[in-house]
Amino acid sequence: MRIVLTSGALPRLEGAADFKRFSLVIDPLLRGDPAPAVAAIGEMADADHVWVRPDAIRAICPLAGDPDWAKGFDAMVGYAAQHGWTDDKGRIRAHIEVLEALEPVEAGVFRDAMRRFASGVCIVAAGEGDGRCGMTVSAFTSVSAEPPLVLVCLNRSAFAHSCLTGADRFSVNILGAQQEETAMLFAGQRGIHGADRFDDLWQQDGAGAPVLTTAHHSIVCAMESQHVSGSHTVLVGRVVAASTGNDDGALLNYNGALRQGTWAA
Repeated sequence: MRIVLTSGALPRLEGAADFKRFSLVIDPLLRGDPAPAVAAIGEMADADHVWVRPDAIRAICPLAGDPDWAKGFDAMVGYAAQHGWTDDKGRIRAHIEVLEALEPVEAGVFRDAMRRFASGVCIVAAGEGDGRCGMTVSAFTSVSAEPPLVLVCLNRSAFAHSCLTGADRFSVNILGAQQEETAMLFAGQRGIHGADRFDDLWQQDGAGAPVLTTAHHSIVCAMESQHVSGSHTVLVGRVVAASTGNDDGALLNYNGALRQGTWAA
């Protein structure tokens, strides 16, 4: 297994079930002073090694709740201790490697490619009364059916970002084909902001989030986790409620424009 530290993102664990290898990989941007990034999972041992806390590994491991993984991990820690690869605090020594510096594709080329991917249009909303907030997004997808998890990506520069990321519950409202104006409103294109965007078509769901009653479909999520990545925050939500509004087709985002996705019954 190896821990990966990259600039502007939370630590992640790769190869979690590989107990025969252990290392820490850093972004080339962190090579000059990796200590601040390393502090999230341990402490610098020397210029080439890090003391990693076992609890930090468990915290970022997607298999941490699996009994077989826990048994294998404990055995790995025990093996490291037998060979003198742990310190008096039980931390594991990891060798530092540096990720290959890959030149990213030009931003305009990337945006043009992503515009060719047709996606649904949603409004993510949270809060109650004058504290309600929301924003239009198209980066939304399912993660897991058991348990039911979804993720949505929020631009950190958006006005509603802090409100949405600070909420215990949020809704994802999938817009119908005729709801382009609603999408534009919550995209900040109509000069109306904050709770003033919410009209009588929005109702507070019993699970604790505002829901658009005329949406194609709506789901309400309990906040599961958050991950900062690049310019966005990725929210993972556990679905606790779902409702259907209309079935006249969905609103689509394709090639930089909103389009009506309709079909015959």
